[in-house]
Amino acid sequence: MRKLFFICILLIPTLSKAQTYTSYKATNGVTYHLNDTVRLGKGSASDGTFLYIQDRGIPTPLPGPTPTHNLPKAFTNGGVIVKNIKKSKRNGIDKYVLVVDAGGIFRFSLYIDDAILACEVLPCQTTATKTPSPTYVADEIKKLKDLLDAGTITQAEFDAQKKKLLGE
Repeated sequence: MRKLFFICILLIPTLSKAQTYTSYKATNGVTYHLNDTVRLGKGSASDGTFLYIQDRGIPTPLPGPTPTHNLPKAFTNGGVIVKNIKKSKRNGIDKYVLVVDAGGIFRFSLYIDDAILACEVLPCQTTATKTPSPTYVADEIKKLKDLLDAGTITQAEFDAQKKKLLGE
């Protein structure tokens, strides 16, 4: 019976649907590799813990409120080391998870793209750093063209602003 239990434990990782990678280019433009350090910002949970960085231990059901398994707020402005990069599909959506070492006995699952949006990982993706939508760019260029046609701005100013909007 014990042998069967240990064989099952050994097979679980091979039966999971997650794929493993050696690098991942995240939404903040940073490519993370194994053994890289991920710079942390501050936790986005109400108690200051990291909502998108959770320990990989199995929680034990205890009476009372569910204990938090988020990375503690003591890691604010610190770093964690990438030990594994996984991709899994949840409800038809690809999710990338970095398995990270924070220096203790537990490893943590870092939901990288969610953590970037919440500024738990630096550099984060704020509204100022997001790529403008094509509709926004087209509308802004049309406004600039109207200003050019009205004589409010010069051709050089129009060209400079258009280049800036197109990211050239």
